[in-house]
Amino acid sequence: MKKLFYLLLALPLAFAACEETDPGVDKPVEKTPVLNVTETTLDFTADGGQGVINFSVENPVEGTNVAATCSAEWVENVAVAETVTFTVAKNEGEARETTVVVTYGELTKSVAVKQAAKEGEKPEPEPTAPVFEAVTSTVEYEWNVTLGEVEYKLENPIEGVEVKAKSTATWISQVQAKDGKILFAMSENKGEAREGKITAEYGMLPAIEFTVKQGAYVAPAPVVTINEDRVELAYDATEGSFTYTIENPVEGVAATVTTDAEWLSNLTDTDGTVSFTTSVNEGFAREATITVTYGEASDSVVVKQAAANQDPDLDYYVYGIYTFEAKPRTPDVWDIIMSELHPERGQMMTRITVKLSEDNTGLIPTGEYSTEDGSILVNSASDNSNSSWRYNSSATDITICELYVENDLEAHTSYIEGQFQVGNEVYGFTFEGAVPGFMYEELGEEGVTNWTSFSSRYSFDDCYILSGNAEGFSVEFYIHELGVTKNNHGTCPSAGTYTVAPWQYTTSQNYCEDASSKINGIKLSSGEVVIEEVAEGYKVTFDIVDSNGTAWKGSYTGAL
Repeated sequence: MKKLFYLLLALPLAFAACEETDPGVDKPVEKTPVLNVTETTLDFTADGGQGVINFSVENPVEGTNVAATCSAEWVENVAVAETVTFTVAKNEGEARETTVVVTYGELTKSVAVKQAAKEGEKPEPEPTAPVFEAVTSTVEYEWNVTLGEVEYKLENPIEGVEVKAKSTATWISQVQAKDGKILFAMSENKGEAREGKITAEYGMLPAIEFTVKQGAYVAPAPVVTINEDRVELAYDATEGSFTYTIENPVEGVAATVTTDAEWLSNLTDTDGTVSFTTSVNEGFAREATITVTYGEASDSVVVKQAAANQDPDLDYYVYGIYTFEAKPRTPDVWDIIMSELHPERGQMMTRITVKLSEDNTGLIPTGEYSTEDGSILVNSASDNSNSSWRYNSSATDITICELYVENDLEAHTSYIEGQFQVGNEVYGFTFEGAVPGFMYEELGEEGVTNWTSFSSRYSFDDCYILSGNAEGFSVEFYIHELGVTKNNHGTCPSAGTYTVAPWQYTTSQNYCEDASSKINGIKLSSGEVVIEEVAEGYKVTFDIVDSNGTAWKGSYTGAL
């Protein structure tokens, strides 16, 4: 059938080839034919179907027709009319591909025909087996923990099947499985450490086991609680008391009651009631602490006793000191500077200015001082550098102040008691110990020699600073050495004599600067500092006069 189709198409061409042309007639210009095919690839499903190829011919040749062929048996009924049509048979096997060839005379175009493989039947998915295992296989709790949990993992659960859990331990109860956790309750352990098991099951899968450990009983620590916030006594009270309780007492342990105040005595504890005796207060308002101790536990209460002349219209406080020092401005004017960090009021700082005799040099002598007799200086319009009280960065003048000082020169300690008024508030305080700034001994012929420290350091340009500290005594010498720079300085100045002199903008000689150098905080006016190199290191000797006219001397031998 296909061969006959080709022969019929060839007949017009054969006859045309036999025709003769009239030699006297001009031949027309012939144009080359062009075959156009729209499709290049056609895709079909495994079910097959009808295929169509669109084509067109430019500059057709009379008697020439379009033809189409395909060698694949599964492409059937190839026909040419306005388009090329064909039928693709149903595919029962793998994916396949062929070509439909469209021709016009000697012109050829190929169109790919592709057909998908037959879709196989999808097997039913195999059911995934459930996974049931422990996440936390062991848990530990303190003796007094009463609720616990362990975790498990359950994957691919089976509909209608639930996790079941139980424990054979009598102290583990209310076991239930929920959302990947097994929750349970425990009774408090009153004995040795113990452990129990929880077993969980899921359908026919192997059971999993959890271990629960509970620590041994630990007796709660005792707690001492004093029931009163404070104990307040009148100035003439001779006894007082307060009560306390003890939680978690231990058999055989007894409470002790102590205080460091000499004016509180005869502390007696009777079934949680502490009583004590006190002396009549003949001085300023005072306070002390009584502590109840029970084993490692303790609690304290503050006992406050008013002063005899306490004004009911004023508020009285006991000033708790955490820094204390005395500084001389001149030999006869000293400042006592102290501060407190009050738990309710915050930062406080007090300066009490004491006026002494002009020949004083080392400390505030034993005695009584007050604003009434003028031995304590207060601020005035012309001099605002005296006694003041500072709270929250705001300074307030001290209006009334009394001070008592008692020095123990042999023990190198002082007892200082005072009371001062600011507005309608009165503050009392006591200090006992070595006062920073006090000298407790007379200087001998050699002056100060008992140094606790003496050092040298380079400061700037041509300047070194020599610093020394003895008990109640300090020096700071600014030593300028000619020719010293930041590139060639050592750790201490060279041996030589350094005369006390004013600061020089350009150093022309070795000297000890008067404005920055100080003895116990007082600037220098004259004298000299001598530095020598010795076997022990250095010897520093000074013989100077401060700006108040007080002469000082001393020596130090050792490393710098």
